[in-house]
Formats: sequence, structure tokens, C-alpha cells
Amino acid sequence: MWKEMRNIRRIGLFSGLFLGLVLLLLQPGSGPAAGQGQTRLVLAFYYAWYNPDSFGPGKTPFQPPEPYFSSDAATIQRHVNQAKGAGIDGFVQSWYGPNEPHTNGNFQTLLDIAAGSGFKAAVDFEPATFMSSNEERAAALSALLSTHANHPAYLRVDGKPVIFFWANWAYSVDAWAAIRNSADPNHNSIWIAEGGNPEYLSVFDGLHLYNTAWAANPAGIASTWSAETRAAAERYGAYKYWVATALPGFDDRHLGRGEETVYRPRSGGAYYQNSFAAAAASSPDMLIITSFNEWAEGSNIEPSVEFGNHYLDLTAEMAAAYKAGGVPDAPPLSQEEPSPSPTTEDAPAPAADTPQPTRPETSDATGFQEPAPSPTAQADGSIVYEVQAGDTLIGIAARFDVELEELYAYNDLTVGSLIRVGQPLIVGYAEGIESETGTPSPSEPVIPEGVEVREDGALVYRVQEGDTLIGIAVQYDLTMEEIYGLNEDLTDESVLSLGQEIVVGQRRQPDSVGSSADVPQPTATTTGVASPSPTATATATITPSPVPSIPPIVPTRAGEVALAGGEAPTPSGDEAAADASMPESESLSGFLPLAAGIVVLLGLSGSILFFLGRRG
Repeated sequence: MWKEMRNIRRIGLFSGLFLGLVLLLLQPGSGPAAGQGQTRLVLAFYYAWYNPDSFGPGKTPFQPPEPYFSSDAATIQRHVNQAKGAGIDGFVQSWYGPNEPHTNGNFQTLLDIAAGSGFKAAVDFEPATFMSSNEERAAALSALLSTHANHPAYLRVDGKPVIFFWANWAYSVDAWAAIRNSADPNHNSIWIAEGGNPEYLSVFDGLHLYNTAWAANPAGIASTWSAETRAAAERYGAYKYWVATALPGFDDRHLGRGEETVYRPRSGGAYYQNSFAAAAASSPDMLIITSFNEWAEGSNIEPSVEFGNHYLDLTAEMAAAYKAGGVPDAPPLSQEEPSPSPTTEDAPAPAADTPQPTRPETSDATGFQEPAPSPTAQADGSIVYEVQAGDTLIGIAARFDVELEELYAYNDLTVGSLIRVGQPLIVGYAEGIESETGTPSPSEPVIPEGVEVREDGALVYRVQEGDTLIGIAVQYDLTMEEIYGLNEDLTDESVLSLGQEIVVGQRRQPDSVGSSADVPQPTATTTGVASPSPTATATATITPSPVPSIPPIVPTRAGEVALAGGEAPTPSGDEAAADASMPESESLSGFLPLAAGIVVLLGLSGSILFFLGRRG
């Protein structure tokens, strides 16, 4: 009898273990198996409070090619396209609560457009604006969690919506504890605090530093606060997210901040490269760029008159390296502290007809611009250029009129490859000369897979099910501007159709005497209008609303404005029906624990059957 009882106890023990593991796997967010953090997401702070009067000398240190209304759906679509083409996964937009129509209405438009573009958006909650009590702040956050946070395009990490905060340090830790107990008592969302006080991590789930431009050494800041955040996880017994900051520079000298003024020159892109590399090296859970379009503080990477697309190109290269698991290379950075007195080094006042440069040139105090070095011909017929600070592969290809695919082939590079200052790059070959590896000269470009060559030399891709214009551009290493230039009938409002021909390149055509000819303008065969589709089965078409008349804006902090009156625009067209796909790292975070659990359960089941079989 005692043997039978012992066997029953053994079976009960195995059953208990089995049931316990099942419950552990079914419990959300439990232990390391939940796959927390390390998303490889690249985000950017985004601002939706501009009208054409927001820009100009004395208002913004740099100028957009065309002033715009933040409420215009076509402008938001363009920003999403530009960001996604640069490897950015989502915008974090400043938000004043549900009762302020402009930031709230524009955020809703951003969400709808993001859903149709495979993009994400989250809120940067500003508690000091349009809210006068903690009760109002708690009510605003409750409204956010019950509305926008349920939108398919709202940013989620580890299954929870993410909320960033600005100036949380203006209120005590105890005040935030009360606000969270009211708005999110079960911690069903992820709250990311801003600032350098880790005590707030007793209430918040993570930390980020909005502005690190005061530091001449970005690497030291990123590593220090990464360690502080990880230590807080041990202190408070819960996972804490570290969100590392990258920024191209900073210039708020015209905002009248006195001793609080921060000016960090861009150094031709070197500061951005160092800042991004430092952020990537700090093992962040997310990486965020300050900013996409904070024009008043001069931290924008949105294309400008002064810099063209240079900072988007840099972002694309660094984001690709970071998402591949690496740390982008960065050129040496001067440790000299900048003078706070206004100069024109980083903020030239361009004439109305100033063309957009493909990359910024360095300049001294006199405004002298050092010319970029010319490539030199080598004995083997190759034409070699030496990489300079701030160079990108895209910019080099454009400057020397060489296809990006050719540049990769000449130098044995792949998409996401990094370049360093002083590195020699082959940008072409003398006519009729091939490299030792047989790489064709520019007159015979490499033809990418999946494209056809038309009689006029155009490289044509045929649209497949699930394709988006952004996806095609990324596949063939094109910017959105380049793909629009190759297909004159396409705009950011176009809709793709199966089998539609998209020109993704142009093969050089010889002239009548056999010499290399200029690239002819391609003849586009596409028709219709287009907006990127979110999935293989759903397409969101965004029709720009009429540009409203927005009242004057009153600055309340860096680039931030109080907007009074007016109705927030609502995008026309059907709302996207399908959830935009999350990054691969996030989707795997839910699958891997389940797979591991299944393996454990199968092993236990086998042990039980083996035991019972032996007893039989």
C-alpha cells in the first residue's frame, strides 16, 4: 500500500509542476521569459504645432524647404515617409491632453496615417500645459489609455502601450504615485520618465534624457544613465527600460533663455554620429532621436535648406547598423566647448534661391567653406575618393553620379555597411576598365534581382501583393524623393496596383558613337495616386484636408507653442483596417517564451508517461 501511495504522490508532484508551468507561461509579463526590453526600435520626437509663421530668421536657426501646417495630412504623410525611409520605426509626439484640439487632433491624424504606412506613434505627455491639477493630469492619461492607446498604430512594447513624459520632474514622486494609482493602477502601460533623477523610477517604468547636447562626450552620458536605470531595476524589483538619446546638435540661442542657453554645433554630422553610436553602445531597450522636427531648438533631422537630406541619410545608415546588432562607427569629435554667443557657423541665412546641398560643408568663423576633396585616378584605372567627416554612402553616390548598387559592388559593401573617415572608396573606373574582381565599369551597372530592363534602360520592378512604395524604395536603396523622381506620375498620395511598373533605377545608355551618355530622364508608365499600404490585404488612402487658418502661436518652451482656437483636422478616407506590423524583435518576444514553455511541458509529459510505463 505504501508503494502505491508513494507513486500517487509522485504523480501529484509532476502534475503540480506541470500546472505551475502552464500558469507561469499564461501570466503576462512574468520573469525573464516575457522577453522584456532590447527592442532595437529607433524612434524620434515629433512636433505638431507649426504653421508657416513658425519659421524664419530669428525664429528657427535652420529653415525647411517649404514652411508647412502641422495639421495638413499630406505633410504628416510626407514626414512618416521620410522617417520610415531613414529607418525610424515611430514618432513620439508632444501631447497636451484630450481637451486641447491641435495636438490631440493632429495625433489622431498621425495614428491613422501611421496605420496605413507600417509605422508607429506614441505620446510624449506634457503635464504642465493646459492642465492645472493632478486630477486633470490623471484624467488626461486615463483618456489616452482608453482611446489613442488602443489604436492599431499606437506603439506597444512587450504588449503594453508606451507613454513618454516631459518635465515629470516639475512634480514630486508622491504626486506621480497618486496620478498613476488613479490612471493606471495595474501598470498596464509603460511610463518613461524624463530627466536625471532615478528616484522617479519607483513610479515610472523607464528613463530617457531628452537633451544631452550640454555634454561634449555623449558616450559618458549614455553609459552612466544606462547603468543607473539597470541599478534601479534591482532596487525596485521590476524591469526598468533604458531609452538612449541621439541628437544631431542643438541651438536655442535665439529663445532668450539666458544662462540656460544650450548650443552644440553639428560639426558636419560628427556630433550626431558620436551621439548615435554612444546611444547604441549603451544597450538601450529603445533608441530615440531628439528630434525629427524641433526647429526652434535646432535639433531637427527633417530636411532643411542648409543641410538637405544629409541627416536623414546619416540616420538610415546608422539605424541599419544598429538594428543589425552593431554600433555605428563615429569620426573623432572635438572636445572643445562651444561658445554660447550667437554665430552663423551652424545657422547661415540662405538666399531665397539657395539650392539644397547634398551634404553640409564645414566652415570657420569667417564663413569660408573648405571644398570637398576630389577623387583621384589609380594605376589600375579605379577612381578613388577618401571619406570625409559627415559623409554617407548615399551622399557619395549622389555626388559622383554613381548608382548606390555600383558603389556597393566596387567596394565589396552590403546594405548597412559602415564607412569611416579616411577610408578609400572606389567611385568608378576609367572608361572600359574593370576591377581585378571583374566588377563592371559604370557603363555596365549591376542589375538588381527582381527587376527588368526596358529598351530605354529603365530598371523596372512589378508590384507584388503586399508591396508598399516605401518598402520598394528601401529594397532598392532609394529615398522617397528618388523614387518619385524616377516615376513622375507617383506622389505620396498614390495607390499601388498589382503588376504596376515602378522604375527603381536607370541603366546608362550609350550614345551614337559608343561613349558614355548622360542618364536620360525615365519615362514613367505608372498611373494613379498612391499611399503606402499597411499589409498585403489592407490599404489606407489619405486625402489631404484643406489647409486651415491657424491662429497665431505663442512660444511656451523650446519650440513648443500654445495654439488657440480652430478645429483639428480629421483625415478623410477609410480608416486602416489592419494592424501595422510591429518590428520583428517585438513579435518574437511573445513567441520565444511560449516555444520554450512548450518544450518544457513536452519534457515533463514524457517523464510522467515514462514513469507510469515502468510502473505498469
